[in-house]
Amino acid sequence: MTTLQTQKAVQRIQLGMASCYSGLGAWCLFHPASVIALGFTPSYAIFNRTTSLLTRCFGAQAMTAGLLLATSDMTAKSFTIFGVAMIPYLGFNAWFGIGPGRGVLTKLLWLDFVGNLIFLSGSLFAAKLLQDDEKDQKKQQHDK
Repeated sequence: MTTLQTQKAVQRIQLGMASCYSGLGAWCLFHPASVIALGFTPSYAIFNRTTSLLTRCFGAQAMTAGLLLATSDMTAKSFTIFGVAMIPYLGFNAWFGIGPGRGVLTKLLWLDFVGNLIFLSGSLFAAKLLQDDEKDQKKQQHDK
């Protein structure tokens, strides 16, 4: 892959992840009742001013993360760190999907799990593309 191809591929990965964060964050921010109704099983789906506020705060944080992801100049190191930062989210998915928290969240949790795997693998793939591109550039400079 050439440097331009690498940059475009990495940019598509980065903007795709940023769009997901911002879009899902906006959903939480602007429609917290539907997030609670679809995300929690009936015995845990309590909608009141407090749960609405907490869901909106969660959404605002996700939108902020999406905005930062969309506008940052990510490096191989920052993509790697972002990818590794997905591991606790996978732990959350395991806890509430198959662990002691099972039954709190609906089956839509598995979409979150898949999304977190995509964020993890996309981040690590983008990091690898950037690392390989950097090595190729150094090799080309060395060969001159």
